[in-house]
Amino acid sequence: MEGVRPAARFDTADFADGAPGNLRADYVLPSKGLRPVRGAVFWPLSSDPLSRLTGTFPFPGSDHRLVWIDVRP
Repeated sequence: MEGVRPAARFDTADFADGAPGNLRADYVLPSKGLRPVRGAVFWPLSSDPLSRLTGTFPFPGSDHRLVWIDVRP
């Protein structure tokens, strides 16, 4: 649908290039026989104690975030 922007909680990268958000550069692609149960992108707010693992710009380790899923056969 044109003009509809998906939720920012699904963003996986921020290249600080001035472009608007919704950058999805990282994915988890399970094999055909695996059923995704739940998943998320680990991108804590700066107020979260775990944000020390990702930092803020300039990023200490990477401008990508961890994407994870739990699967069931």
